[in-house]
Amino acid sequence: MSRVSICLVALSLVPSSTAAQEVVTGTVQGFIQGTPNGQPPRDVRPAAGRSTIRGRVLTVDTGQPMRRATVRITATELRVPRGTLTDADGRYEFRELPAGRYSINASKTAFIDWSYGQTQPSSPGKPLVLADNQVADNIDIGLPRGAVITGRITDELGEPVPNTNVMLVRQQFRQGQRRFVFSGGGTQTNDIGEYRIFGVAPGQYYVSARFQQGPLQNINGVGQSAEGRIGYAPTFYPGTAEATSAQRITVSLAQTISEINIAMLSTRLATVSGTGTDSQGRPITAGGVTLAPRGGVPSFGLGGQFRPDGTFTISSVTPGEYVLRTNAFRPPATPGTPPTPQEVSVAFVTVNGDDVMGVRLTPVVPVIISGRFTFDNANAAQTLKPSAFRPLVQSLDLDANTLVGFVPDGSGPPPAARDDFTFELKTAPGRVAMNVLQIGATAAGQNPWRLKAVRVNGSDVTDTGFDVGGQGVSGVEIELTNRQQQVTGVVTDARGGAVKDYLVVIFAQDPARRIAAVNRYFATARPGDDGSFKAVTLPPGEYYAIALDRADQLELQDPDLLDGLSRQASSFTIAPGDTRTLNLKLFTLQ
Repeated sequence: MSRVSICLVALSLVPSSTAAQEVVTGTVQGFIQGTPNGQPPRDVRPAAGRSTIRGRVLTVDTGQPMRRATVRITATELRVPRGTLTDADGRYEFRELPAGRYSINASKTAFIDWSYGQTQPSSPGKPLVLADNQVADNIDIGLPRGAVITGRITDELGEPVPNTNVMLVRQQFRQGQRRFVFSGGGTQTNDIGEYRIFGVAPGQYYVSARFQQGPLQNINGVGQSAEGRIGYAPTFYPGTAEATSAQRITVSLAQTISEINIAMLSTRLATVSGTGTDSQGRPITAGGVTLAPRGGVPSFGLGGQFRPDGTFTISSVTPGEYVLRTNAFRPPATPGTPPTPQEVSVAFVTVNGDDVMGVRLTPVVPVIISGRFTFDNANAAQTLKPSAFRPLVQSLDLDANTLVGFVPDGSGPPPAARDDFTFELKTAPGRVAMNVLQIGATAAGQNPWRLKAVRVNGSDVTDTGFDVGGQGVSGVEIELTNRQQQVTGVVTDARGGAVKDYLVVIFAQDPARRIAAVNRYFATARPGDDGSFKAVTLPPGEYYAIALDRADQLELQDPDLLDGLSRQASSFTIAPGDTRTLNLKLFTLQ
């Protein structure tokens, strides 16, 4: 099973030395945080230099040159990425480059994207260090051919179902819950119900088919017959409406898997209709409504538009539990001005084959969370600027789809702490977790301030989150620490030889922490240029560590997988401020 648990991590951000404004950078579970409000730096002119990178893109299986493959390079020194296409001999070249550390990626349809220095589909590439006035030649990249999945989609009588969307779905473990997500691969069936999905990366997948139902319409004033209201439910291979009952298929490099056939399940279609009002009680006259399954089940999406009287209709809805969501804007106070702020309206509906009418969509009223930042090192905190710290809130509801750190009325990022380190921000009611965004609060060479604990009226809610009701929540304490735990080490093979390509997985010994809504007790690390690894984001605790020859990133936090790995892993304990050095043996996954 493939599951991913999302956790929040404290960010350490330093101001740019070249920009006039503060530049916010950092990572949250691998996602890069950009400049304030997502805006790029003002100076986006390509940086010029005297160096060159050139090489070829080849096919892995035959070694033949790959024509018209896309090659992209990125580096901090470039400011903006550069790209080019290979020629008839598979060659590419980038000139006038400044010195720096470059990431190089190649891609082409039907092949798996690959980076320079990459050794496995799930592993990252390695940067190319380019000196001034250097020509880096023979920087070749081999592209492996992706796998192919084929099959046929039929109805309950074995007749083909053309124009059916077929998608690949993967399973994650997110926020302590299982959920399914589209993997990005998909196609439509042809006139005889056949489909072919190509360029598939290795992994474990479910195949989902959904027929694009036509609207339920009246004909000459006469409603549709019972037969006209019958359609197809979203169906997983080999023929089930429940994602949890679907059969998983394992895909390897360049493999062709045939006969993944799905018999669509017939079902009664319904119409969902209602009205939407804004916070002033006025009809919503612009924007639309989306209808998505609850509980993280993947969907191709249904929706409708608001009419001038504020009503909406969504037709061809199959049975299930759904969340209705709309983003609408209040009319502008002055003609010609932007319609702000944004309002989010949500309703939950159950469809069992009959029409659902009279649904009322009303805005979610933001509530206030207030509290204070505290520090476990009072002396080190004396020089800190309160404006460098901002509280982050993340919804733990899979149906909420809330952006981290942004309030539901769209008014912008969370406010900075006040002069006394107290804070106040708006959020939607529901179950949430909290963390901190830190902007330039640490001097160069010093450890960043990281989350130590979150307490609500004295109760520790760091890993569980807490409920925010209609009255909001006060008395939140976000405690920060600059004591950094560090786990380092090397990996050797069965003969004691050094291993240069591996992935170290570190996870909590306590199984309950592996399925927590916020999992801080998990980290991965890859070798650096010297072959050793380092992890610095873990809080104090008891852990297992294991070095793997390969790993599927979506599966790494699967509790069942971790339970199996714990039997082969090394155990250790790390105290506040400790550095632990581990010598791990490479474990080969079967």
